[in-house]
Parts: sequence; structure tokens; C-alpha cells
Amino acid sequence: MDYGMLQDYVKGVMCKEMPGIDIIGANKSHQHEFQGSGPLRHLLGDEDRKGIPARFVYLDDDDEAIYDDGILSWYDARRKNPNRAAEWRLYYTDNEPIKRASIGDTLTLALLDDDSLTAIITRRGSTIDTQVKWLFGIGEEHIRNYYVGTNERMRVDAVASNVLEALGIEVYVPTTAESLLDDMLLHFPDRLPTTVEFSSYCRSTLGEIDYVRGDPDEIVYAAYQREEMLFRAYERHEAEMGFPKYTDPMDVDGLLKYSMSLFQRRKSRAGKSLEHSLEALLDARGISYTAQGETEHHEKPDFLFPSERHYHDPSFPSEGLTLLGAKTTCKDRWRQVLSEAERIPRKHLVTLEGAISTRQTDDMREKGLQLVVPRPLHETYSPIQRAWLWDVADFFDLVTQREKSFCVAL
Repeated sequence: MDYGMLQDYVKGVMCKEMPGIDIIGANKSHQHEFQGSGPLRHLLGDEDRKGIPARFVYLDDDDEAIYDDGILSWYDARRKNPNRAAEWRLYYTDNEPIKRASIGDTLTLALLDDDSLTAIITRRGSTIDTQVKWLFGIGEEHIRNYYVGTNERMRVDAVASNVLEALGIEVYVPTTAESLLDDMLLHFPDRLPTTVEFSSYCRSTLGEIDYVRGDPDEIVYAAYQREEMLFRAYERHEAEMGFPKYTDPMDVDGLLKYSMSLFQRRKSRAGKSLEHSLEALLDARGISYTAQGETEHHEKPDFLFPSERHYHDPSFPSEGLTLLGAKTTCKDRWRQVLSEAERIPRKHLVTLEGAISTRQTDDMREKGLQLVVPRPLHETYSPIQRAWLWDVADFFDLVTQREKSFCVAL
């Protein structure tokens, strides 16, 4: 069960590195135009198109996303001069994302299924830049002119859906998830259950799971996919019940606050979902651990192996201790893990984020952090990154072996 194919959302994509002439602002261009090209003509055609509805987006790992709605117009600046070759330009209205752009950032133009355009600007080398290129099948090679995306037939899973959502593109909840909503409402008619209850219920809808002998990477990833989808279905149901509170069409702030409350809650619960899936696997396999155990300075790492008691026992070798942080997405928050256990110099962090930038994974390696990613997501990383990444099975092998080697008494 997934969210359909990428071509259900996006008809075509063009990507380029932004030169100064495309960017308005100080020391940049005073124009409000992107220069045309062959690939852009392939996307937009050879007829003038005025007043195309557009959304402009600026994304960087370190700042909040900036969205602005406006208009794009596609025209031949030499149409009235038939003796000269066509000179196509894409005019844009003044907007905040373009003002935030820097020379060398990546511009991705996406023609959506409703014939509107989304102009996406990403900081070059950032994780979101890497993710957008992965999503649309755009290589990491140095892009100077427009590059045609080639990934339209990719199926949209939970990871791809989160990238689309970051771009301001609405993701459809599939009818198969809607059918499961009826059963979910029978189980939880009056309230959204706790994260433990909801995670357990979502995993139960996957059928029989062999937590002892099954592939831990497939189990963690499948549980995440199912819970993300069912929560979206529940979220839509709740929104349909909640939006009537804001029937006043002028109550824009009310609508935005309500939408953001749903989005923030989903992000918060996704992190707990990952922890619950890992706990289910660890418990079934009899691996000793403490969740949210306390270390120095009142730090509380997500998982301590073999236990909090062993961590505070000075006679227990530091070589037998392991820390695992769990974060659905990393951004810069992965650095929090580095200070959570002074006795453990090399930390581990499991994430469900795909296509993290090479810049960020190189920084992790230098800081002594080993990234753990479910095996199905390894394909979103570069070959060099994949050689370094661990999967969940690798990590389970490590803590199992350490438990045996240091004769842990439970």
C-alpha cells in the first residue's frame, strides 16, 4: 500500500543551478525572469502562457521553509519580431523565496497534475537539496543548465510523501487506507490512542510478524509505512470533523493553526512510532536494554545497552556499552546524541530519513556517529554513503555480540 506514482502528482520536472541573472535582490538581477531553454520549452510548450498559478518554496536544513503564492508567465520575448529566433522567458511575480536564494542554489520547476507550477529553491549541498534530486531522479552532477527529471514512474512511499509534503504538494490518502479507517474507528471511537496503542494496532494490521526470526529492517520499515499511512487517514477524518469550527472564510489564522497542529502532532508521533517498533523487536529477541535511561547531566538517550544499571557500574567495561538514538528525521538534531553518554565515545543513531546529504553524513563520521538506516532506504543514498551505512540487522548483531562477549547478567 502506497500513495500512488509520482506522475500522479507531477507531470514533469526541470532542474538547474541558479545564476545571478535569475535572482532578484542586492548584487543580483533586477529582472523577474528565468531564462528559457530547450528542456523548459519541452515542459511548457511553444505557446505563450500568461498567469500560470504558482507556488514558490525556499528550503534549507537550518531554517524554516518559506512558501509564497504567485504567478508565472511563459512567453517569447521576440514573438513580435518574426525575423529573429525565439527567446523564451519565464516571468515571475515578486516573492520571498526568490529573495532568499543565493547564486548556486538549485532551482527545481515542477509542473503539477493541475497544470500549476511549483518553483522549488534548495540550498545546494543541503539534505533537502539531495532529497529533492533523489525524488525526481536528478543526478548529483554539477547542474548548470536545465536537467530533465526522470523519476515520474517511481512509487510514492512514506519517505517520498514527506518530501512532497515539504514542497507544499498535497499527498492523497489511498482508498485502501480509507477502508482501514472504519476498523480503526471501531477500535478507537472517541479519541486518538496513545502512541504505544496506535503503534501496536498498526503493526497488527500487517498480519503475522515474526519478530524473532524476521528481517528487522523490513519490519521497522513496514511498520513505519503502515503507521504513517493510517495516521494520515485518521488525520484527514479528524480534519473533516474539525474544520467546520472555522466556517468563517476570513478566519485564515484559525485554519492555519489547526493545520499546523495536525502536522506537528504527526511529526511528534512518528518519532515514538520508531521507538515502539524497535522495542517490540528487542523484547522479542531478548536483547537487554533501557529506554530513556539517565546518564550524566540528566541526559536521557533513547536506548542504552545493555542497561542503565550497567552504564552506571564503574566495573562494567565501557567497551560493552552501546547507545542508540532514534530520530525519524535528523536535520541538525543528530548532534544531540553526541553528548548523551560520556562513557560511550562512538554513538549510533537510527533514522527513517532517506537521501541525507553527503555533507551531513561526512560530518557524522567525523564526530564518531554511526548512522543506522533500514535497508530499504539505502538505495536513496550514494554508493559511497551506502558502503558506510549500517542497517538495523547490523546494529542488532552488534548489541547481541556485546551481550555475549561481556557475559551480561540480566
